[in-house]
Amino acid sequence: MECFAQFYHYLLPIMTVLGVLVFITLQFVTPAYGMTFNNRWGVSVRSNLGWFIMECPVFFTMLVLYFISLGLNVKPFNVVTCVMFIFFEFHYFQRSFIFPLLMKGQSKMPLSIIITGATFNTFNAIMQGGWLFFFSPADAYPISWFWSPQFIFGTALFLFGMVVNIYADRVIRDLRTDVTDNNYYLPHGWMFRKISSANYFGEILEWAGFAILTWSVPGAVFLLWSFANIVPRSKAVYARYTQFFGEEFTSLKRYKIFPYIY
Repeated sequence: MECFAQFYHYLLPIMTVLGVLVFITLQFVTPAYGMTFNNRWGVSVRSNLGWFIMECPVFFTMLVLYFISLGLNVKPFNVVTCVMFIFFEFHYFQRSFIFPLLMKGQSKMPLSIIITGATFNTFNAIMQGGWLFFFSPADAYPISWFWSPQFIFGTALFLFGMVVNIYADRVIRDLRTDVTDNNYYLPHGWMFRKISSANYFGEILEWAGFAILTWSVPGAVFLLWSFANIVPRSKAVYARYTQFFGEEFTSLKRYKIFPYIY
């Protein structure tokens, strides 16, 4: 436990600095997956397999940390942190095991992207699980936390963001006719009337909500990383839509990810 505590002490500031550096880097480098895929990033595998490999480490790492904390009796059982744990795991269960199965097309993802993503996801699970199960103060989440403004507003934002994210992914996915269709199409309607990356907007809302409902530094660091990755990604997707569809897209005057802002 002492070694884990020392590791965790340094992990949060390191991840914060790296998040800022990632945001700066992604202004100049576009990761090659989805609409921006190219063969210059090395060996690639099917995207559905790639998403599974990249996302499942966070689900299992969080689960292992939870059961280790129970086995070591680090803290008494806390129903509030258990609910936070369920929220987190529900997102990654959908992302790891359901989302890849629903994907259409034969798109590919470089192993370099997959390994990088899986590495971050593992460290993120350590950040969130370390806080919830090991290092948060014993009185941080009393039962009254359920009716605190942070929990109520954060949970509402988290669940709303999850619905936006999942539904936007469905809209994009349903544009393809079947599993062999590799073309990209321009989504219309719903939140896509105002923004080109409604799915990413939903994910930002999710993790903003999680940071608020946990009211924690690890939650804030994860939100920073989400912003650092997703906002530059929305810019790249916007550019690719412009390249693919030209005036048909630009005439819609959509924002990249934040309505009326960016």
